[in-house]
Amino acid sequence: MSLFEYLATIVAIVLGLAAANLLNKFSDAILNTQWKSIGWFFCLWCLILLICLLGYFWAFWRIYSGIEMLSIWEFIYNPFASVVCLFLISVFLPVPDKHTESAVMSEHFMARCKPFYVTLALLWLHFGIAPIFVGFEQSPLEVGFAWLMIVVSTSGIFLKSFEGHKFVLVAFTSCFLGQEVIQLAISS
Repeated sequence: MSLFEYLATIVAIVLGLAAANLLNKFSDAILNTQWKSIGWFFCLWCLILLICLLGYFWAFWRIYSGIEMLSIWEFIYNPFASVVCLFLISVFLPVPDKHTESAVMSEHFMARCKPFYVTLALLWLHFGIAPIFVGFEQSPLEVGFAWLMIVVSTSGIFLKSFEGHKFVLVAFTSCFLGQEVIQLAISS
């Protein structure tokens, strides 16, 4: 068993738990919200975060497959910190359950969103810094988008209106998908 295979087992387990959390919250959003008024907001958060999680799982191979030696501390700081943040984001995403009245779904999100946004900003900060420590080179566009994602994620912490949170979601989704399209264009 290679070091990469050994590391991938714990990473895959934690990412699998995070994916299960996001899929459960996605199903809750579909079942418990009114799609036209507010349900799309919760569903889109679940979907874009699931795509982020799968993107990290895919990038994990690209970043760590060539690693032949990694200390426990490098493992904890680099890949494990990323998957812990992804798992915590899946836990902190405030999707209403079946007991939440439709009139207060936006208030439910507003009251519980700070840990979610703080963890989301920490994840993107980590994505921006961690590759430097394993010698993985990122393009200037990847680095720029990572810093933009930090700004977008951090802004959600300070918003007082649900309309502002909708804007953050659209900005986050646009930035993330834009980054992915640019990476695809660069690699082609």
